[in-house]
Amino acid sequence: MAFLFMFIIPLILAFNLVFIIPNIIVDKNGFLTYARITIAVMIVSGLFGYLFLRGTIKALVAIIKKAEHIAAGNRGGKIEVSSNDELKGLADSFNIINVNLETKIKELEYAQRITRELFQEIGHAITGSQKMKSLFGIIIHGMNKVLDAATSFIALYDRDGILRLKAHSGGKTDLRDDMALADNKGIIGAVIKNKNPIVENNRDEESRWHINKDVIPYEASIGCVPIMVNRSIRGVLGTTDKAGAGKIGPEDIALLENIAGQVSLCVENIDLSKNIEDTYYDTLVMLARIVEVKDKYSAGHLERVSSYVKMMAKKLNIEDDELKILVGGALLHDIGKVGIEDAILKKTGTLTPQEYEIMKQHAAIGESILKPLRSMSKLSVLVRHHHELYDGSGYPDGLKGEDIPLSARILTIADIYDAITTDRPYRKMMSADDAIKELKSYAGNKLDPKLVGIFLNLITSK
Repeated sequence: MAFLFMFIIPLILAFNLVFIIPNIIVDKNGFLTYARITIAVMIVSGLFGYLFLRGTIKALVAIIKKAEHIAAGNRGGKIEVSSNDELKGLADSFNIINVNLETKIKELEYAQRITRELFQEIGHAITGSQKMKSLFGIIIHGMNKVLDAATSFIALYDRDGILRLKAHSGGKTDLRDDMALADNKGIIGAVIKNKNPIVENNRDEESRWHINKDVIPYEASIGCVPIMVNRSIRGVLGTTDKAGAGKIGPEDIALLENIAGQVSLCVENIDLSKNIEDTYYDTLVMLARIVEVKDKYSAGHLERVSSYVKMMAKKLNIEDDELKILVGGALLHDIGKVGIEDAILKKTGTLTPQEYEIMKQHAAIGESILKPLRSMSKLSVLVRHHHELYDGSGYPDGLKGEDIPLSARILTIADIYDAITTDRPYRKMMSADDAIKELKSYAGNKLDPKLVGIFLNLITSK
C-alpha cells in the first residue's frame, strides 16, 4: 500500500500531466488547474504512503529494539504489531523464537545449577567418606534430574564376577543397592553381550526387550550403555521412562555415554587405588608378622586377637566395613613396635619409667605408618587408641568411656585377654579362670563393662 500511494499513483499522475494532458487541453488555465489538482493528489497520496510506511518502520524499530534488549541480557515481553501483513508474521516468528530462547536459557540455567550442586556434593563425598557408593549415588541422582526419568542406575561387576546394582535413583522401591542383577537377560544382557548402547522406546508384548526379561522394571522406554574399562565391560549405566512419555533420544544416549566414560575412569582409578592399598596393607601385615616372629612370646598373638574381635563383631552385628577395620586393627595394632628398640621389646624385667614412655610411643608410630593412605584413616585411629582405657588412664590421649571408639574398646579387651593368657618375658600366663577373674576386675574401670560381659559370655560358651 505504501508503494502504491508513494510511487505508483504519483507516477501515473505525473505521466498524465506531462505526456497526455498537454495534448488534450488547449486552455492554459485549464491545464494549470489540472496540474494543481494533480500535485495535490500526489501530496495526499504520498502522505497516505508515509502513514503506511510509518507503521512498517515502527514495527521494524520495535523488532530491532527487542533484539538489542535480548542481546543486552534482558528477557521477557513480546512485540505487538497491529498490522496483518508480512511484518506481523515476522513479529510473531520473532516472539516464538524469543519464547523458545527463554525456555532454552532456563533449561541451561537449571542444568548449570544442577551441575554446581553436583560438583559441591562430589567435593563433599571426596573429602568425606571416600566411598565409591557415595560418589555414584550423587552421579545417578544428578543424571536422573537432568533426564527427568523415572529411574536411573549404575550396575557394576564385583570381584566375584557378579553384576550388582551399585546406585539407583527414582521411585522403584523394589530396587536396593548391591542387589545381584542377571547379566544375560533383556537390554542389560544385550548391552553386556554386544558392548553397545541399546534403546527401547515402544515396549509392547512383541518387543524384543519385554519387561519380564529385564531386572530393572520400566513402563515404556529404557536406554542402557556399557561401562568399559580397558576394553573390558565392567557394568551398565541406564535410565528408564522419561517424564511426559518422552522418548529416549540420541542426545540422551550421548549424555549416558559421557557419564559412563567418567564412571569407567572412576572405576579404573578405584581399581588402581585398591591394588595399591592391598599391596600396602599386605606389606604391613607381613611386617607385623616379622615383628611378631622376633618375639617368641607373642607368636600367634595377631591371629588369636583377630579371632576374638571377629567373635565380638558377630555378636554385636557390626557391619562388614567396620569388621574389616577391626580385623585390620587386630593384625596391625602392634605395627608401631618396629620403631621400638629390641632391648626394650625383649626385656625380661620390669620396664623403667623412661623405657615405658618409649614403649608407649608404638601406638602413635603405628598410626603414622598407616596414615599415608586415606582409606586407612579409620584403621590408623584404631591403632592409635587400642591402649586407651575406660577410666581415662590409658595412652596416648587419655580418652575416657564412650569417647574411646567402639572398635578400640573391643580390640583392647581382646588384646589384654590374649596377653594375660600367654607367657610374657616379665610374667607367666594366667589360667583361663584367673584370666576371667582379671577381666571382671577390669570391668567398669579399665574396660567397657558391657563389652567385657559380652566377651566373657563368648569365651565361656566355647
